[in-house]
This record gives sequence, structure tokens and C-alpha cells, in this order.
Amino acid sequence: MENAENNNIDNEPKKKGKKVKKEKKGKKFLKKQKREEEEKKRQEELEKEKNKESNDNKDEEIKNEESSKTKDNEEKEKVKDNKPQETEDIDTSSKKLNNEKDDENEINTNSITTDNKEEDEKEKENNNEDENNNIINDDEENEDNDNNNISKIIKKLKKARVGSICQELTLREGECDYVIDKAYQILKNEDSMLRITAPLYICGDIHGQYYDLLRVFDILDYPPKSKFLFLGDYVDRGKQSLECLLLLLCLKIKYPSKIFLLRGNHESEALNKIYGFYDECKRRVSVKCFKKITNLFNILPITALIEDNILCMHGGLSKDLNNIEQLNKIARPTEIPDEGLLCDLVWSDPSDELSENFGENERNISVTFSKNVVEEFTERNGLDLICRAHQVVEEGFQFFAGMKLITIFTAPNYAGEFDNNGGILEVGEDLLCKMHVLRPNIERKGKRKRITQLVN
Repeated sequence: MENAENNNIDNEPKKKGKKVKKEKKGKKFLKKQKREEEEKKRQEELEKEKNKESNDNKDEEIKNEESSKTKDNEEKEKVKDNKPQETEDIDTSSKKLNNEKDDENEINTNSITTDNKEEDEKEKENNNEDENNNIINDDEENEDNDNNNISKIIKKLKKARVGSICQELTLREGECDYVIDKAYQILKNEDSMLRITAPLYICGDIHGQYYDLLRVFDILDYPPKSKFLFLGDYVDRGKQSLECLLLLLCLKIKYPSKIFLLRGNHESEALNKIYGFYDECKRRVSVKCFKKITNLFNILPITALIEDNILCMHGGLSKDLNNIEQLNKIARPTEIPDEGLLCDLVWSDPSDELSENFGENERNISVTFSKNVVEEFTERNGLDLICRAHQVVEEGFQFFAGMKLITIFTAPNYAGEFDNNGGILEVGEDLLCKMHVLRPNIERKGKRKRITQLVN
């Protein structure tokens, strides 16, 4: 009995322990269930919130679309009515974000465009610099080519002389056109009255006597070592007018500040057709070349003033000339008229026989002028000397009006008919004048007769 009781006593605590374990397990299970339910609820709430947000966003988008539509309609109405209307701004978080993004994009695009602009400007500057450098290089190359071409033509022209004679050269039309065009560009930019500094040599008529022109340069040196002023009448009567003209033009192109060419009465289409130059051009080159040369003659300067003291022209003074400043107002290009200032500057002559100031001219054109006209004009304009050409004179030079005017003629043995010397006037730095005389290239027989004459 005691053992049975003891067994019952031992079994009772065991049963109690199992119950306790079961109860604990039940509690744990309930806790898990609660946790799971809570998590499910949370997830459901989160999903609801997400759905709400998405719905709100959709609503906002719809509202934005509607507002944009209304804005567009309002703008259209504004354009129609031409009346300014104020629009209400809708402040929303999404709009702000979009605006901020747009601003950022604009800033970025602006920075990109500015960078691109700067790069483009730099490229343009570099390209312009390269172009300018290319232009400068091209100009330098062109100048070098021009100098080389002109030098070749000068060498060719110098080869015309053989011993004591000059032979005719075979002149190509292309060479002539090239020289005439280049000289035209230089001469058209010069004034009608040139202002020249001393020292220099002044030469009168040449008239196609090429051999004598080469003698002048051989004795006095070619430009640029020496400076020259020619007073016109380069062509007609002589046999090689083309060589004379082309050599002088080539020297003008190569040394424009060392040689100056004035217009004479024979730089005229009308006289060229009478006295031989037109026929020479037609025979040796072409009529087109002659027309180019007449255009060149029409732009030649008319007068020159040396150091404000010596006035130079081909012919002489005029009734219409009172002041030196008139000489620079002569318009060019121009043909030589039959009367007036320009006509007298290339045609008039001095005369010892005049009792009046001006008289008729034996040439049947222009006038003659007296000593009084020369003295009054030089005093009124502060001149020391008037230097002109146009008349063949025995010694190559001749003074008039108490040495206030000098006539220079540079073609010796003129046209093979006159036993005259050729004269060249040298003007020094101090304006002291000295004469150089070219003797005729022939043996003279008997005494020389006085041959001062008027020659058309």
C-alpha cells in the first residue's frame, strides 16, 4: 500500500510538468499568430498607402494636364484678343521638381552652348588668322612674282641695244598688257599735281629715241640709285616708242617712289594716230594694246611741284591758272581738250616777242605767254623756277624770263633732222640746279645752226 501511494505521489508532479509545457507552447503559438496578423495588417496598410499615393499622383497629373490645357486656351485667347491676362501659378511639389530639373537642364545647355560658342569663336579667330596669314603670304608671293616678271622684262628691254644702235624687240601682247595693267593701278592713285622731294633728275621729251633713253640711265644710274621726273612726250616720231614707254612703266612699277611720269601733248590718241605710235602698236602688237595705252595716258599726272619751289609741266602757263592749288583739282581720267587749263598745261609756249600777257600760238592750238606772266605767277605763288619741255632747243636747255623758266629737251639729234643736244636738269638737295648734256650719237660736220623751233 505504501508503495502504491508513493507511486501516485511521484506521478502527480510529472503530470503537472507536462501541463506547464503544453501551456507554454500554446502561448508561443498565440504570440506567433498575433505577430503574423500584425505584419499582415502592416503590409495591407502599406499597400493602401501606396495605392493612395499613386491615385494622388494620377489626380495631380490629370490636374496638371487640365491646367496646361486651360493655359494654352488662355494664351490662344490672349493672342486673339491682344489683351494681356495674368495666369495663376499652381505651387506643387512635382512642378517645383520639374522646374528645378528644367532649370538645371537649361543651365547645362547654356553652359554647353557658351562653351561651344567660345570654341567656335576661337576656331573662327584661328581660321581668320590663318586666312590673313595666307593672304599676306599670297600678297608677298604675288609681289615677288611681279618683281621677278618685271625684272625679266627690263632685262629683255635692255638687250635691245647692240653697239651704237638699238634693234626692235619682239614684244608679246601678254607682256605689254601685263605692264600696262600694273602701271595703271599705280598711276591712277597719284595726284594730278605730284609733290616730289629733291634730289632728282628732270628729263624732257624722249619721242621714241630708245637708244638715247638708255644712255641717260647709263650716265646717271637707273632707279633706285637715282630719282627721275619725266615731263612727257615718250612716244611718236621715233622708231621705238614701245620700248621707251614699256621701260619707263616697268621702272615705275618696280620703283614707284623713284620715277615719276607726267603727261605731254603726245600722250593723246589723236596725235598718236598722226605721228606714228598707233601704226607702231598695230604693226608690232595689236590695236587692243594701243587702246589700253590710251586709257593709261588719260590717267597720267599733269604737273609736279618739287620742294614747294619748282613747278614742272610739259607745256606752260595758262590764262585760267592763278593758283597752284588749281592744278590738283584737274579730274582724271580725261582726254586733252582743245582749249582751257589742261590744254595750255601741255601745249602753251613762252614768247619773247609778246607785248601783252598772252598771244596766239603758231601751233594753231593753245596760247603763248610773255615774261610778265612768268614773273607775276612765280611771285604770287612763291616759286623760284618753272620747268617745262615741249620745244626742241639747241643746247638741250634754254632759260626764259630772267632764269625764272627753263625749257628742257632730252632727245638729241631729234628725229634725225636736228643737230641738237639733249638736256637733263639735276636738282640737288639744296635745290641748286646743274645741267647734264647728251651729245648726238653722230659725227657733226660744219657749224651747228640755231634750231630752237616749235614742233607739234
